[in-house]
Amino acid sequence: MSGASLEQLARLAAVLRDRDLARLGKLTRARQALAEKIARLSTRVEIDADPALNAARLAHARWAEQNRIRLNPILARQTAQVMAQKARCARSLGRAQALEGLRAKPR
Repeated sequence: MSGASLEQLARLAAVLRDRDLARLGKLTRARQALAEKIARLSTRVEIDADPALNAARLAHARWAEQNRIRLNPILARQTAQVMAQKARCARSLGRAQALEGLRAKPR
C-alpha cells in the first residue's frame, strides 16, 4: 500500500473515531440527564396533621411514580444505545490506532 493511500486511510479512520466519540458523548450526556431527572422524582410522602396537605403529597407521589414508570423504559433504551455506541467506538479507536501504527512504522 502506498504512503499516500495509507495516510488517507489514517485520516479517514481518525475522522470516524472522532465522530463515534462525539456520538458517545452526546448519548451519555442525554442518558445521564434522564437518570438525574428520574432520581429527582421523589415518591417519599411525609404524613402531616393537615389532611389537605397529605392529599396533595399523595397526589404528587402518584404523579412522580407514573413519571418514573414512563421514563424508565426510555432510560433502558438510552443505556442500550450507549452500550452499542461504546462497541462502535472501540472498533473505530482500534482501526485508527492500527493505521496510525502502520503509518508511523519506518519503511
